[in-house]
Amino acid sequence: MNELDLIPDPSVPDDPALRHWTGVAAEVAAKLRADVIERDAANMEPHTEMALLREHGLLSLTVPAEFGGHGQPWRTGLQVSRLIARTDASVAHILAYHYAWLRVLEYFRTPESDGQLRETAARGLVWASPGHNRAGFPKLIPVEGGQVVTGDSGFATGAPVCDRIFTRVVHAGTGRAMAVALDAAAEGIAYTGTWDVLGQRLTASREITLTEVPVPDAAILADLGPLDAAPPPYQALGVLNFQLIFGTLQLGVAEGALLEGAEYTRTRTRPWYHSLVEKGSDEPFILQGYGGHVARLQAVSALVDRAEKALLWLYERGEEATPAERAAVAETIVSLKISSTEASLTAASELFDLTGARSTATDVGLGRFWRDLRTLSLHDPVAYKQHELGRYFVNGHEPEASGYR
Repeated sequence: MNELDLIPDPSVPDDPALRHWTGVAAEVAAKLRADVIERDAANMEPHTEMALLREHGLLSLTVPAEFGGHGQPWRTGLQVSRLIARTDASVAHILAYHYAWLRVLEYFRTPESDGQLRETAARGLVWASPGHNRAGFPKLIPVEGGQVVTGDSGFATGAPVCDRIFTRVVHAGTGRAMAVALDAAAEGIAYTGTWDVLGQRLTASREITLTEVPVPDAAILADLGPLDAAPPPYQALGVLNFQLIFGTLQLGVAEGALLEGAEYTRTRTRPWYHSLVEKGSDEPFILQGYGGHVARLQAVSALVDRAEKALLWLYERGEEATPAERAAVAETIVSLKISSTEASLTAASELFDLTGARSTATDVGLGRFWRDLRTLSLHDPVAYKQHELGRYFVNGHEPEASGYR
């Protein structure tokens, strides 16, 4: 638990930098709240929203100070994303992924990746990526005067509104996996398909097709080794960032649902016909309902803190990290994913039992929380997370690193 919870912990030592940046996040969230219902309905690509993040310095928040960024730790990026998710889950999703890709870049520590971080800080660039492409990786093909990338790069959250695309490719000559950064506006990049869905409607999750996209030497970030070789634990941490993000975003969206629901209850919910109280906010069953949901989200927040600290410890272990240590941290994050999915979906759904029939009106906007959570929670099946955790607990089976664990 921490100072940002629905029931803040007053014993947590003050962190002036965190307080400043969460204040900035609250200011951004307030601006997003002004038209979030209308923007959700319009389903337009969030170019204006990215400009808002850039204007407030949030895009360079976690870039190390040595590269011109604000030098804030991963935890601050997570908490900023969580607070924005209370208002606009789509924008928070793009921002959290942006922070995750910057963390991957920072871990490479090559001259090329360092250069990309400097440019990100200087220009406020937005990063996106298809991440794990189940269709296979695009090919990096040597041509006269350089190299090009061709292939289907899969769908990527925020792709049409980003400035840089991080993608893994396979060198056509050597068969080795490479990490490259593509200019999102480069010739040969096409964003296809539509994203008119139930929730997370402004994440602009479109497919990326790459057709002979030029790749300058400065855009080749790292050699990741043979494609079929299992990476050592210290090179298989990226996916853990994203699983942690899912848990954190789900917490934030559910907290937003309860905060807006509580305001509706205080100001608009009426007592039932047979009630013995005069105000809806005094209904015993309503107060009991809120109490149960708040308690479950407080527990999820504690898991976010624990998982974030465990992952930071694993990063600090570096090349000394063992498969057993990675597995233990991964399953801590899996516990968060399972708990946050169950608690957030329940809170966003049962909220309407506490606010009443009139709260389902479209202009109230409470329905967006459940829709966003229902969509966000389906990025990978929670049943597989439960199975993975059960195998680890009962049989000691350490999960092999993949694009999803």
